[in-house]
Formats: sequence, C-alpha cells, structure tokens
Amino acid sequence: MGRDLFINFSIVISLIFIYMQVRWKSHKKSSIPGLSLTIDGLCGGLMGYLLMSFSIRVTSNTILDFRYVPIMLLVLFVGKRPALISSLIIALSRFQIGTGRSAVYAIHMAMVLLAGYIVLDQILKNEESMLKKGLFFTLYSNSVVTVFLIYLTDGINLAPLTLLFWVISTLAGMSAVYLVNYIRNSEYLFNKYQIESSTDFLTGLSNVRRFEDFWGKVSQDAQVNQESCALILLDIDHFKQTNDAYGHSAGDYVLVELGHILEEVIGKRGIAFRKGGEEFAVVLPKSDKAEAVRLAESIRMKVEQHHFITHNLVSIPVTVSLGVTVYPETINHLSDMIEMADVLLYKSKNDGRNRVSV
Repeated sequence: MGRDLFINFSIVISLIFIYMQVRWKSHKKSSIPGLSLTIDGLCGGLMGYLLMSFSIRVTSNTILDFRYVPIMLLVLFVGKRPALISSLIIALSRFQIGTGRSAVYAIHMAMVLLAGYIVLDQILKNEESMLKKGLFFTLYSNSVVTVFLIYLTDGINLAPLTLLFWVISTLAGMSAVYLVNYIRNSEYLFNKYQIESSTDFLTGLSNVRRFEDFWGKVSQDAQVNQESCALILLDIDHFKQTNDAYGHSAGDYVLVELGHILEEVIGKRGIAFRKGGEEFAVVLPKSDKAEAVRLAESIRMKVEQHHFITHNLVSIPVTVSLGVTVYPETINHLSDMIEMADVLLYKSKNDGRNRVSV
C-alpha cells in the first residue's frame, strides 16, 4: 500500500513539474476568451485520471489515490471554472476505472471537495502564505477522502491505511503546493528580469541592448528579402545646459516626455530605443525614404511644439536633431547605416540643430 501511495506521490510531483514547464514556455494569450483556463481544467482532469489509474485498490470497487490534488491546485492558483472542469472529468472518468457504488460516490466526493475548496478559498482570501492555505486545503481533502472511504468499506479496519494515507497525502499535497508556488514565482521573476534587461528604467523604451538585437534582425531580414528599412538617430539639443539650468530631475522629466512623444508619433510603424544619455534611435522596418523623413520631421516638430512643464511650472524649451538613413535609397550597405545615421545626426547639429538630415 505504501508503495502505491508513493507512486501516486511521484506522479503528482512529476506531472506538475512537466506541465508547469510546458505552460511556462508555450503559454500565450489566446484570442479565444477562456481558452487557457479550459486547457488548465482539461489537464487537471487528465492528471486526476492518471492518479486513479495508479491507485490503491482497497476493495474490489473502492480505490484510494490523490485525485484531489489537481482540483485543489486549480482553485488555489488558477480559478474556480478550470477546477470545475477538472472535477467533472475526474468524476466521470472514475467509471473508466470501475463501475458500481464507489464510482457513483466518487462524483459526490469530487463535488464535496470542490465546494469545500471554494469555501476555504473565500475564508482564507486574506491569507498571504500560500503554504498555509495549502495546508488547510490538504487537511480538508484528507478528511473528506477518509469519511467517504470509511462509508464505502463497511466497517473494514482502515486504521493502518488511513494513517499511512494521511502522512503521504499531506506530504504530496504540501509538496504540490510548494512546487507550483515556487515555479510560478520563478516564472514571474524571470519575466521581470527579462523585461528589465531589455528596457530603459527611466523612459520605459527598449534599451541599447534590445536595439542591437532588433536592428540585427531587421537588417538581416532586409538583406535576405531585399526590403527597405530605415534608421533614425536623434539627440536632444543642448541637453547638458538643460540639466545645468533646471536640474537633473527636470532633465529626467524631459527624457521621459520625449519617450512618450516617440511612441506616439511612431505608433506601430517601428520601435523607439534609448541608446544612452540623451541619444535615441528609431528603427522602421520596411519603411522607405518618404515615410522615414516624414516621421523624422513629425518627431522634430512635435518636440519643438511640446510644452515641457516641470512640477514647479517652469517651461523648458526642447528641440532635437535627427539623422536618417534608408536602405537602399540613401545607402547601399546595411552594415554602414548606424555610422551614417550618426554622421547625419551631427551634421544636423553642426548646421544649427533642430533639423533633419538625410
């Protein structure tokens, strides 16, 4: 019996780990509302069925296993609807394992478990420790399973089995909660660090590291598919004087506002980057010269006309100088585009600033 319960325990941990890894790597927002929740419910039901397939046969019709675990986890971490889907699948698939009185009562047990989980979840909604919530859920599960087991076995001495079940079941339930919580937190931190590693902390634009990766991809696609692409480099005019005159907090404010202007003007045509300091870049895949120049002029005019008002109601005059290169209309070699855009940017500065050079 202990061996069979340990097999159930191993199945629980293995399936949770595998599913969480697959879900982490492949889960994407679907255009179909509720699809991911339905998939979670179906997978929970499948997990319950597998656990029943490797259960302990207490009597000819009564089996003992950890089928409650996927329902519990879904209520704790996902939601009530996938937990209901999982409960229905587990209850109905019990008839694939065997029919009779025990199979019928398995439906009642699944519904009692689900109802209890929902009530516990509401009672413990302000409890921050997921492990503490998991303990209450697991102890409730053990109690429900034990009551149904005693009722179905008609007076058989279940003391040794019940004690063994409580020990291994509690270990399985708590291990499952800990594992899901650990993987979920790891996924959150990984995504957070991934975003931070490619995002400028001040403006929220993509940073220079992301620029290099994206530009490499865009230029490669342009080369392979013989498509046009454009690059705009821009720099805030006299930014050091702005910092000296109004303070670094005001300078940071200007950078943030400029980031908003770039995103507003560019829209979905390309991506804006903060390369460092007061220098920004705009990459426009599949854009020709006319569109690139038009967008560059729009940026210049928008910045010049924008009211940069600090928290103490001081208006800061801000302009930008821009350099634009377009493949293949203004340059023949993609590898030279960044250097040429930089040359054109400084031409704009040398010609009086607040202008676009192509």
